[in-house]
Amino acid sequence: MNRPLLMMIILLVGMFEARADPQAVQCSSYYISEINLISTADAEAGHVQTYVGFGTSKEEAEKSALGWCSHIRFDLETCLNSDRMTGRNSPSQGGDNSLHLKYMKAVRRITGCS
Repeated sequence: MNRPLLMMIILLVGMFEARADPQAVQCSSYYISEINLISTADAEAGHVQTYVGFGTSKEEAEKSALGWCSHIRFDLETCLNSDRMTGRNSPSQGGDNSLHLKYMKAVRRITGCS
């Protein structure tokens, strides 16, 4: 096989592989879970700590937020008994989309979604 033909085959294979890359996941397919709690160890009233998790399912997002909460400072029971909210990262989910408004840029930055 001559060299120019070999180079052409290599270029064509490279072009097809570049097109075969998967599309980035849509940001609206992610869920956001937020845990807010007031530490009883703190003497100052109103000291709120927030833990946030992202995931492609509601369960994954909640597990992520609970994991951060219980891993960093609190036991799992404290985290489970706190104020929690989970929702889809989408402005059109209907109802309360406050998590989307608060964290839409963070979801894009952390997950690389489009």
